[in-house]
Amino acid sequence: MKNIGYYDGQLGPLSEMKVPMLDRALYFGDGVYDVAISYDNRIFALEDHLDRFYHSMELMKMKFHLSREELTAELKKCMLAADSDKGLIIYWQSSRGCATRDHTFPEHVNPSLMIMVTEFKPLDYSVPMKLMTVEDTRFFHCNIKTLNLIPNVMAAEEAKQANCGEAILHRGNQLTECAHSSLLILKNGTLIGPKLNELILPSISRKHNFELAKQLGIPTESRDVTMQEVWDADEVLVCSTAKLIDHADTLDGKPVGMKDPDTYHRLQDAYFARIKAECGYEPIKG
Repeated sequence: MKNIGYYDGQLGPLSEMKVPMLDRALYFGDGVYDVAISYDNRIFALEDHLDRFYHSMELMKMKFHLSREELTAELKKCMLAADSDKGLIIYWQSSRGCATRDHTFPEHVNPSLMIMVTEFKPLDYSVPMKLMTVEDTRFFHCNIKTLNLIPNVMAAEEAKQANCGEAILHRGNQLTECAHSSLLILKNGTLIGPKLNELILPSISRKHNFELAKQLGIPTESRDVTMQEVWDADEVLVCSTAKLIDHADTLDGKPVGMKDPDTYHRLQDAYFARIKAECGYEPIKG
């Protein structure tokens, strides 16, 4: 396959693409992004991702100049250029545009559009994840999928150094999410996740798992969740566009979860079936 890059209509090999120095993403992180997976030239849950992308743009007071149909066409153009029969990660971002550095919004400037297409590398689901906890030091716009991700980057690197697959973020005893995933728990047969607010990204994989749980007759709760509840959970579930859904057996070096594999596998099977039905990709279960 080919790694593809795109910037404002120009498409080429990712390693050769360049971004203008005046793009506000570079000096302010003034933009939003989204990411999806595709297989067999079909993008999974594209409408959900577009909904979130345009909503993030609205919350940032950015007016995107491309319609949903026009943006979809550009994403598919890049996907087809990758020339791959494997799964792909399609990442796109939009900044407020190119303008001389000034904190106020530039006038008469269109937002920029950058797209990257790379190979999708699925998890090994035969091995439960190792997790660690990190205090959540992010700002109060976590519901917007912005480019401002330094706290997430620092937490993810800390997890990597500790040989963990993710970092669970918390504010005191309150669970928020992970460095680049959502966190859900199973307790007494109920799927539970933190309520969506300015501290939580509206995760699409979280949305899908709540929908699937209801279809399977698994009760759901969206509410404040304490870290003690995470420690006491029957299953600790990590979900994201790239991870899909996986469970963890270790938190901060101590055993956690792994007490309700049947409910976990029911959710995982249903999610994997939904992905296969929509885009033809069949994740390999552990």
